[in-house]
Amino acid sequence: MLDTGVRAGALDAHALEVLTAQGPPPGQQGHLGVSILLALLSACAFAVSTVVQHRAATNAAADLPEGAVLRLVGKLVRNRSWIGGQGAALCGFLLHAAALKFGPVVVVQPLLSGGLVISLALGALVDRRHADRLLPERGQWIAAGVVAVTLGLFVVSARPQHGSSFADPEALLLCAGGAGTVMVLAALWALRPAAPHKALALGLAAGGGFGITGLLLKDVVAHPPAELLTSWTTYVLLASGAASIVFAQWAYQSGALIESLPVMAVLEPLVAVGLAAPVYGEILAPGLLAGAGQLVGVVGLVVGVAVLARRTAARETTGVPLAVPAPAPAPHRHG
Repeated sequence: MLDTGVRAGALDAHALEVLTAQGPPPGQQGHLGVSILLALLSACAFAVSTVVQHRAATNAAADLPEGAVLRLVGKLVRNRSWIGGQGAALCGFLLHAAALKFGPVVVVQPLLSGGLVISLALGALVDRRHADRLLPERGQWIAAGVVAVTLGLFVVSARPQHGSSFADPEALLLCAGGAGTVMVLAALWALRPAAPHKALALGLAAGGGFGITGLLLKDVVAHPPAELLTSWTTYVLLASGAASIVFAQWAYQSGALIESLPVMAVLEPLVAVGLAAPVYGEILAPGLLAGAGQLVGVVGLVVGVAVLARRTAARETTGVPLAVPAPAPAPHRHG
């Protein structure tokens, strides 16, 4: 994977071209096929970033004493594979932004959950070369299959109306304020010396924050480049993304990965999908059959992602937390 950085750079250039292209006018139907393709490519890029950076960090930490964080960082910034993983994460972010520019939140955000499945497959391919590493177990593959099938079912049955390209300002501010409140409460809880389940509380805050960040990102990319510095959503996006990353890392350090990773992986798409209607006016396809498919798809996706993340975290023994794939300003979700 030594040429990962070169490939990621080329992908970044293509992603920028797509991102600066003209998206659908406000209130008009978006390009659903384009947004699905871009979201899947974004999930792949985040998955590559997760596997490359995690394996690079694991190898770099092998000969270092526990807690030697600065020495670990020093080795990583000189590691071509790790730097290439950062480039892949940036590419994933740009593709995610482009997907939101052309399509609805209720389709793009769940598709990014497929990054867990892709990470599992890529990780298995890489780890086959190392006899000392555990390969995914049967339960993980079953959960990954459930995620893939139910994700496809939801996308097919949703057929959403695109809604507005721009968010309702009051609704978006209210959502961001709610996420900020949850973060404050989680921080107050985690700062208590004897508080139980600190990682869970911080994971809840991080997952909700990443979901809100996805909502903010869609509004930001709807603006022309010349308006980005004058739009308030740009600055709220930066604050939300940065805070979510901090809370995710705080959660990793506050307890077992099995306590924080599942809730983050589940909440991110749930929050974004659940709030897409009041913020952007996105409406899922009506009808009994479509509604049943959407319900089964969402429930199956939540259960599959939770089980996959939980089993993955339970088998994580290196001390370097796996990334949470997803749709927020990257590069985040890496140990």
